[in-house]
Amino acid sequence: MENIYNAYTREINGKTFYFVKKLIFYPEVKDGSPILDRLGMHTNFHKACHIAEVHDDQVVNRLMNELHIITESARVIHLQKAKAVTHSLLKNTQHALLKLKLASFS
Repeated sequence: MENIYNAYTREINGKTFYFVKKLIFYPEVKDGSPILDRLGMHTNFHKACHIAEVHDDQVVNRLMNELHIITESARVIHLQKAKAVTHSLLKNTQHALLKLKLASFS
């Protein structure tokens, strides 16, 4: 028994869907054709592989190469500078009093 994996894309209603097939082939049976074991369909390639129960990384990478899918590089998220924590009693007291003063106006 051998597993054969196949992947292709189709555009449905303007969205690209990935189809991943897992086929079983019995070489000992003469003139036998592959039997469909699992089929995964999703807009996300990795989810389609998960639905088709294709978990081997080498197979997933081979299918991605066949479809010319380039993995997304890591996104860089820019963070704003955090305010420095002050341990000054005078600044913290002034800040607390300012908040109380502003709260009393509301």
